[in-house]
Amino acid sequence: MTSVVDVVTAADIAFYRAHGWWVSPPIVPDDLLDQAAIGAERHYAGERDHPLLISGGYLDWRPEHGEVIRLNDYVSLQNDDLAPLVEFPLLAAIAARLADTESVRLFHDQLICKPAGLDTDDATVGWHTDIAYWQTCSSRNMLTAWIPFQDCDPAIGALSFIDRSHLRTDTEWMRTFNERDADALERAFAGNEPIERVRPRLRRGQVSFHHCRTIHGSAPNRSGRDRLALALHLQDHDNRYVPHTDDSGKPTVHINDLLCRRDAHGDPDYADPDVCPVLWPK
Repeated sequence: MTSVVDVVTAADIAFYRAHGWWVSPPIVPDDLLDQAAIGAERHYAGERDHPLLISGGYLDWRPEHGEVIRLNDYVSLQNDDLAPLVEFPLLAAIAARLADTESVRLFHDQLICKPAGLDTDDATVGWHTDIAYWQTCSSRNMLTAWIPFQDCDPAIGALSFIDRSHLRTDTEWMRTFNERDADALERAFAGNEPIERVRPRLRRGQVSFHHCRTIHGSAPNRSGRDRLALALHLQDHDNRYVPHTDDSGKPTVHINDLLCRRDAHGDPDYADPDVCPVLWPK
């Protein structure tokens, strides 16, 4: 198997830490992606190898929801064909090098399909930061691996990043995944500051990694073929649950808080091996 030190150089690590994102060379084997694609189709058809212990409250697209962006959370806990992709050791090993952490745990995963031919309003993912959705996490060193199942160029609606945006500390309000007018949001956020949007092209087998504070989104899929990807949200070793309340004083609850076991203090344990397993070291 390819060694992580052969994939991620010191220059790559420096780039990630300066820019907040990085794209790997092709690292995911075709057969692993083929198996995951089969798992995705089974999942969309309603098959669950291991149903979650809770129902509702998390994203779980089903055919009756119609032709929209399909979002399905926690697929690796439910589908035996998708789990091997999440558990592919090189992914978490790379994340550990980029984040400079001694171990990497799963936080949660999300299967995302952006069908071709959707209206612009239904196919745009607005600018947002992942950490805005993870307010009960103590760490600001978490990251996401985005794994496309096919070649990706701007026409297919692949991820775009706002370069170096992870260096900002004022973006945790950006729960704007569903903000349709992404350009207006960009203008409002940028103000008088220079802003650079980057749209990496990925070949099948490549993976993009981005910091939890990196602002990102995606344009409509105009390619004529569906865009399928798995987002792998990853915890660094130091991440723990911390209580959080929103602006109205209401406690913030992540779905992990309902799935995970409780620690000695009665708080959700984000190191629960059944929900947030260690992915590296294996």
